[in-house]
Amino acid sequence: MFSALYRIFSSALYPACQGICLFCRQPTHQPLLCHYCAEELPLLDHHCRLCGSPMAGKEDICGHCLLQPPEWDFLHILADYQFPLTGLIHQLKYQHKTLPAALFGRMLAELYPPDEPKPEVILPVPLHWRRQWQRSYNQAQELARPISKRLGIPCDNRLLKRSRATKVQAGLSRELRQTNLSNAFIVNPHTYRHVAVLDDVVTTGVTASTLVRLLKESGCQRVDVWAICRTQLHDE
Repeated sequence: MFSALYRIFSSALYPACQGICLFCRQPTHQPLLCHYCAEELPLLDHHCRLCGSPMAGKEDICGHCLLQPPEWDFLHILADYQFPLTGLIHQLKYQHKTLPAALFGRMLAELYPPDEPKPEVILPVPLHWRRQWQRSYNQAQELARPISKRLGIPCDNRLLKRSRATKVQAGLSRELRQTNLSNAFIVNPHTYRHVAVLDDVVTTGVTASTLVRLLKESGCQRVDVWAICRTQLHDE
């Protein structure tokens, strides 16, 4: 995994992005990520393609997901929600810093499994207009920019709309999250068949599941979920 990251962030590929490592704040000849931190990042290796749980052997779906598969068809993530990734994600969501999105978006693009079909379009999870105005940007849209550029997949910021303001999901139980998101999203008319919903973190999976159901009801045949990290989607 580290050798792949080293190729991704080679200074020969990204000479304009050299400077300071976002993790350790030390000078680096690689863009946004130094050699040491790239080697130490707790990225997932072989894991369940639906929930991200670590797996041994050649199987690609864990026993839990075989019995109770999630709404989506494929989960593309970098790691579990843990240090040191959590610090940069917090900066992206709450401290008005968008450079982590450039780093994580590029990693999501470059570490996308080559044997997985690419979706027709990337769909960032929308914010309500008031929350986006307060934050001045949508972190999922910022993540989508480098992904779209590297993989050549267009980003559609208009297909999904958050129709009403909701409480912040952090700290809510799964049941309260489901209630909180009731009738919160609208899917505009489209002709897509394979799409990827992009968020920063998949926590309980309620937001992703809600959007996946709406997209499948609207005509999508396959809906993937992409995110930087996931927390435990079920007891492991």
